[in-house]
Amino acid sequence: MLSAARIKQLKSLHQKKYRRQENQFLLEGNRLIDQALSADAQLLEVWMTQKNLNSTFGKNILQKFEKKNIPFSLAPEKIIRQISDSLNDQGIIALAPIPDYEKYDDPPKRAIYLDGISDPGNMGTILRTAAWFGIKSIFRSPECVDPFNSKVVRSAMGAHFYFSHFDAIPEEKLLGDYSETGMEILGSDMKGNPVQTLNLETIKGWILILGNEAHGIGELSKSFITSTISIPGIEGLESLNVSVAGGILLHALTAQFSVTN
Repeated sequence: MLSAARIKQLKSLHQKKYRRQENQFLLEGNRLIDQALSADAQLLEVWMTQKNLNSTFGKNILQKFEKKNIPFSLAPEKIIRQISDSLNDQGIIALAPIPDYEKYDDPPKRAIYLDGISDPGNMGTILRTAAWFGIKSIFRSPECVDPFNSKVVRSAMGAHFYFSHFDAIPEEKLLGDYSETGMEILGSDMKGNPVQTLNLETIKGWILILGNEAHGIGELSKSFITSTISIPGIEGLESLNVSVAGGILLHALTAQFSVTN
């Protein structure tokens, strides 16, 4: 049975301060926790309702917990709801350590830089899309929303466990390093050249900058851009949501630049 003190400690992980202090975060929901297991994530403990355990999903995932020796306990629905940050909890919560990502040293050949992304849903969708296209290195400016925010984690659907690099690095440091390598520093702008015209066959590598939802790419980041790219569309319409634009650009970039690079 979860004690009041333990419940309070778990609920505190919805706040960035305590996530960093404990170096832990919560995962909520059937699909998310199943995806985390598929990514071989380390889960410290799992709590599930009897109702969920009795379901087909519950019976199947319990076998995975037992196979991986993950501590598992039943918890009343009201306790799960009390801990959960979701309005539609599915009766399962897991505790995980923040992954031990590789320390940044040299610029990877394919990467994304998130410049001031503030919306948790956008951040999560970008991470999920990046993982889908095999991008292993995600960097972000210190102004971005915390990537272990519960809404980001739910939206990313397990993507956090697929990355090699996942650091907050000031743009002058990271993009300065890229500029010294001769790799392309790509920025998206409606007035840029269509992404399909970019020839990546002869370049060493690239980093794609995705800017803030309201203000776009910051001036300092812009100063490092070597190629400005755009997504052709119907004139007169509002620009695409940053997570949608990021997905289209990553599709174009990874189609040209092999995943093995």
